[in-house]
This record gives sequence, C-alpha cells and structure tokens, in this order.
Amino acid sequence: MLIPKKFNMLEVKVPLSISGVWYPVFSNDLEKSGSIGLTMVLEPYSRVEIKRGDAEIILNGKKIDFPNLDFLKNNLGNLHLEIKSDVPLGFGYGLSGSISLAYALGASEIFGIIEREAIKIAHESEVISKNGLGDVISQYIGGGLVYRKTPGIYGEVETIKIDWRPVCSKPLEKLPTISLLKNSESALFYIQDFLKERTIDKFFEVARKFTEELGFHSPYKKSFRKKGIIVRLDECEEGWTIHKPAMKGAYVI
Repeated sequence: MLIPKKFNMLEVKVPLSISGVWYPVFSNDLEKSGSIGLTMVLEPYSRVEIKRGDAEIILNGKKIDFPNLDFLKNNLGNLHLEIKSDVPLGFGYGLSGSISLAYALGASEIFGIIEREAIKIAHESEVISKNGLGDVISQYIGGGLVYRKTPGIYGEVETIKIDWRPVCSKPLEKLPTISLLKNSESALFYIQDFLKERTIDKFFEVARKFTEELGFHSPYKKSFRKKGIIVRLDECEEGWTIHKPAMKGAYVI
C-alpha cells in the first residue's frame, strides 16, 4: 500500500550502533531473524542526503559497492544516497545498518511506502547480506542503550536508562560481520547478568567477557573489542572518536 509522494530530495540522520552482547536467531521468515542483545546507540549521527536517481551509495565522497543495494532498490525503488560519516564502514559501527535504514526512510518519504514496511525491508537486507542482525531496529528506536528482548524487526525492544560517562572508540581493522554470527549460549547469561545491575560499568564488563569468548581482545581496562574496533569507557585519548548516547533514533530532517 502506498501513500502520497512527499519529496524528491531529503536528508536523514542515523545514529551508530555498537553491540556488546548478541545472540543470533535465524528463521525462514526474514523479518523474524535477528538477534537478542545489548547495543549502545551512539552519536555522531551519519548525515545522509537522499534523492531520486540511479541507485548508488556515495560514502564520504567515494562510490562504494554496498552488498545490500540490489535488495533495497528492487524492493524500495531507485535512490541515490550521499553519506557523510565520522566512522568507517565494515569495522563494527553498524554503518551498514545506517545506510539501509536511511534508504528505507528515504523510500518512505519519496515514494510513499509505508514506513513500517520500508524499515522491514532494510532489516531484511541486513539479514540476507549477513551484516548486523539487530542494528536497524536499534538505530530506528534510539535511546542510548537498547535491549532487544526478542529477535526480528518487530521484536520486543526496551531502552534502558543508565548514567552515562565518556565513551570512545578507535578503528583497528575491517572485518566481515559474519565472523561474529556465532551462537553462544553464554550471551543469554551475560544479558541476564547485566539486567541485574543496569550500569555502564556492568555493560562494559559483560561486553568484554562476551567478546573475549569470541576471540576479540582489548589491551585497555574498561574496554572491549567489537569486530574491528576498540570501545573504551572513561579514558578517551587524542585520536579516538568520542561518543554520546543517541537518545533519538533515525529521523528525517
């Protein structure tokens, strides 16, 4: 079902998504695939200019080969996206989810596709390409710290209020997300452990234990390595990206 077309060009802002603990769940129904987990949704937001045209993704001035693009354009229409991001793609910031989500919001505004349906397509594009299983829903909702209670784009999600302190990150190397999609029963234990003590310190504690079990290690105290980035609490040095909680999810400017 379509609603009247609104714009030919618009701008969208989408936050970053850095997961600390996740439990992948796959289903024959793409919209029900996803992950249970704990994710920090953070600034700085990526700014995405969207317009009608050939389906292309331009990231920080360079055209990129985006694996989700064919699925997105075939299901949502042809859009041209120009993205300005302070962080790189493929390191663990959820930037793939940001791009897919921005594409969906753009399609909703420009082509009149119902937003809920467009967001579902964005999530499914991530599942098919084996990128983030929970990034799209986390970035759409925002709220700082997101707890995905059940998997899928229509799963139950809770935003958890905590007292934030300085968080920063540093990219190390580009890695495929599929290297993280392992079922670890300990993930569910760490989630429950965090829920008993809902603090930023506890989040970093369980995230470090969980990611170390996956083979990712950080040399710093109060830190963890997620995919190709180190995420650190309190001690932010020169050259690190400083983050604030993104209390607002993705939105059209």
